[in-house]
Amino acid sequence: MLLRSIASAAVAAAILAADLVLLTLFLNPETTLRRDGPALLLSLFLPYLLLATAGFALGALAGAGFRAWPRAPRPLLPGLPWFGSLTFVSLLAAAGLFWLNLLSYRHSVPAESLRGLAASAAALTAAALVMVAVGLDAWLFPLRSRGVAAALVVLAAAGGVVLPLALRPAPLAAAAPFPLAGETVAPLRRVLLIGLDGIGPEQVRDGVAKGGLPAFAQILRRGAGGPLATMRPTQGPPVWTTIVTGRRPRDHGVKGFATYRLRGSARSFDLLPRGALVGLLERAGLVSTAAVTSASRRRRALWNELNAFGISTGVVRLWGTFPPERVQGFMLSNYFHLLHRDPARAAESLYPRDLLPEIEARVVEPAEVDPALVSEFVDPSAEVPGDRLPWRRELVERALAPDLTYQRAGAVLRAAYDPPFFATYFYGLDVVGHAFMRYAEPDRFGDVRPDELRRYGRVVDRYAALLSQWVGEAVRGLRPGEVLIVVSGYGMEPLPLWRRAVESLRRDAFRSGSHGGAPDGFLMAVGDGVKAGATPRDASILDVAPTILYLMGLPVARDMDGRVLTEILEEDFTLAHPVTFIPSYESLAVTPPAARGSELPPLPDEEP
Repeated sequence: MLLRSIASAAVAAAILAADLVLLTLFLNPETTLRRDGPALLLSLFLPYLLLATAGFALGALAGAGFRAWPRAPRPLLPGLPWFGSLTFVSLLAAAGLFWLNLLSYRHSVPAESLRGLAASAAALTAAALVMVAVGLDAWLFPLRSRGVAAALVVLAAAGGVVLPLALRPAPLAAAAPFPLAGETVAPLRRVLLIGLDGIGPEQVRDGVAKGGLPAFAQILRRGAGGPLATMRPTQGPPVWTTIVTGRRPRDHGVKGFATYRLRGSARSFDLLPRGALVGLLERAGLVSTAAVTSASRRRRALWNELNAFGISTGVVRLWGTFPPERVQGFMLSNYFHLLHRDPARAAESLYPRDLLPEIEARVVEPAEVDPALVSEFVDPSAEVPGDRLPWRRELVERALAPDLTYQRAGAVLRAAYDPPFFATYFYGLDVVGHAFMRYAEPDRFGDVRPDELRRYGRVVDRYAALLSQWVGEAVRGLRPGEVLIVVSGYGMEPLPLWRRAVESLRRDAFRSGSHGGAPDGFLMAVGDGVKAGATPRDASILDVAPTILYLMGLPVARDMDGRVLTEILEEDFTLAHPVTFIPSYESLAVTPPAARGSELPPLPDEEP
């Protein structure tokens, strides 16, 4: 009986392991079983087979020892006790994983694969429902013949693997780029783009109402502002690559913080199934990761498109800018604050390198952050017994010091080159939002002590005020013919209760803010040609790149997924400058340089 139960567990586990492999194939359309089958077998199928077999076998043994457990007089398949129950659990788990990944990566998987993934999820759900029907029949009519039921069980189990395999489309060859010759163009407007994630419409509205964000209030009076829809996964690299390309992750190719490599395979996998305990495979050495770099992006960004028409650009700290591209203008990588202590690596973080000494002189080390500034965020006089929050690491090391470094370095570079397009990014509000949200919104958590609230209650609001101060400096520095656009790629919200329970079991138990649910970000614009008091309609992060191209006098590519936000612009400007289009920008720029992603240090984690 024991061996037969283990055999049933192994068969059910093989179904689940095979579906996980098939899910990986859906998430990576270029992958094939012929080429990558051995690596998938070694790194995914066999580990999941062993783990699931052990789990199912223990479940069967527990069920056998539980006298009150309902059981049929005879098994559906002679010689395989518990096969029906274990197969149902296997199909249900596979269906859940398919639906979860369909939701999580719907913007990252090509449309053809997305349709196949949805159909496979439905097929697995239907197979699980067939098992429910068979189980009900066995329970309600225990003496009925099992011939038809046994056939249905076998068909459902086989269909749970065969149907997803059949529904996976063949990889499509990439379309040939449209040839287009660029020419020198004088930009209609100069554009300054400031990125600061972690603030949404509600936080902006409340901060403006309380008087804590005066620069934001000024922009909303003089210019335009409103919600900006984001997309999943709400991680910095895919979101900001979408912002600067106007393309979804399925097109631009950046789908997370890292790519994956399976043992036995030389190719990179963009995604591995979410919810499938991939971290265990990493710890076992079966999966390794490499950081996303500038070489990971498969579509042209704003700086490539502007350079092709002779418009110089300056980029500071945007995601996916290591190694820097050889742009007309300058580019300072988002890895500079981690690599500056090594002269060779620091030089690799800036293009061109002629101002490297001046940039290095602007680095702010965590120990150099002014204690008076820190005391504006954290009340040092409030003692918190048993405090587990590493507030200095989160606030000073990961937020203030890097943001101050790039704020000062960006000012030097912009003053030296004065490019018509300048983009910079501040990450600190996202960092403190993850760590200090419970103290910013104590009513949403209910277990915040008064001493904790006194010590940390103003961190999030004060950080937003600091960014508002820097934005205000940019507003005051606007010249005729310039437009300032402030973009938050996503907002922040309290961690759901179930996530708090999970985090309490991990090292990051202090985390209390999340953007995993893809809360809206925010967009503000002010300057020459922006309509005062305007609100964008149904705007998303896909619309930022087309709007910037339009403001600077360039056509919008038809293969971009967004649109020009003409509703935030003055009517005289839009009438004088109608929107123009070209098929694509993909033939305009050189390929980004190869990158040594595996040698890069880790960046701060975002949402899983």
